[in-house]
Amino acid sequence: MGTAMCNADTINHADGTATAFCYCGWTDEFPTTDAADHAAETHQRAADAVETECAAAH
Repeated sequence: MGTAMCNADTINHADGTATAFCYCGWTDEFPTTDAADHAAETHQRAADAVETECAAAH
């Protein structure tokens, strides 16, 4: 396969905002920790689904 599965996480900032990021290079800023957590989970699930779909096709 050659592609690594995404591993997304978040960083919380003192002002209440948060950054969601992934080791694949994706990153985005959010106004709340909950929004960043949701985006990180969604990103990771979407990447996992693509990986699973690709593996099933081969």
